[in-house]
Amino acid sequence: AFIWQDLSNVVRVQSVDGTVIKQFQNFATYGQVIDHSLTHYLSADDHWNIYSGAGEHQAPVLNDGISPSFVGTGKLLNLTMARDRLVFVTAGSNSDEAPITDYAPIDPDRRFSRYSGVTLWNLDTLKPIAKLPGNSAKTDATISPDGQWVVSGDENGNLLFWNTDHPNTRFVGSHDGLGIPKPGLPDGLPESEYWDDSGVIPTPENLTLPIISVAFIDHSRYFLRFGNNSHQAALFKAGNPWPQKYFDLGESPQLVTYGSQYSRNTAIATSPQAGVLVMGHRSGGGISVYRFDADTLTLERTWVVR
Repeated sequence: AFIWQDLSNVVRVQSVDGTVIKQFQNFATYGQVIDHSLTHYLSADDHWNIYSGAGEHQAPVLNDGISPSFVGTGKLLNLTMARDRLVFVTAGSNSDEAPITDYAPIDPDRRFSRYSGVTLWNLDTLKPIAKLPGNSAKTDATISPDGQWVVSGDENGNLLFWNTDHPNTRFVGSHDGLGIPKPGLPDGLPESEYWDDSGVIPTPENLTLPIISVAFIDHSRYFLRFGNNSHQAALFKAGNPWPQKYFDLGESPQLVTYGSQYSRNTAIATSPQAGVLVMGHRSGGGISVYRFDADTLTLERTWVVR
């Protein structure tokens, strides 16, 4: 089943054979997600406000300022929900390191949002569990289906991850070709001294620094990291900071990762249960479909629709 909204703002949960399983009216959404039981529905409006439910049962989850907005940041606030635990993650731009006890998530008179960065939430209580700071500029994040790992990537090339049982501990992923930065070293050392390159593998020549999206591809074990203006994807294993492999997704047709429009990362989707990646094309419509094999660590394009 999939979820979509038409121009009359009717949201439909529909099976692939065309059967409408559930439908309801909502505002014009700029991001939405529903769990597999169809019990928990979250949606965001064009000012990054998040609501639970719809109609008379709708309640605000996040409403804490009018800036940053979608126009100001150039991307959507993304919502991802774990399958096996009642937790979800939001992410959009920058990060705020003030603890959640300092600022309530509902404060419509606040000018600037304190929750625009990566935040872990309780889906049952609809309250924030922890902020996950460290990203900068436009940021995309996802949570593993088992709810154990949160992974984020941003416009400045930072790849960060957290174990949700210990959200105050941040891990840094490897930078392509350089490795993991070593903290606390004095200035004046050779550049190579500032990087742990013990797990670096050969990298493709046309990789780019900005990260446009991260998505799990094999249950909660492996995830993909997509670069902006690039047709390369890096494979990572959950909890491991080192890339396991690089995949060339193909130069033609040109993928949605091209064009420097961060809002277009919504045209990248995976099914971790099926090991399937679907990506939109930059222009002309159409999609490319890929299948991941966890035994051979291969990603093969199996279908192109123009």
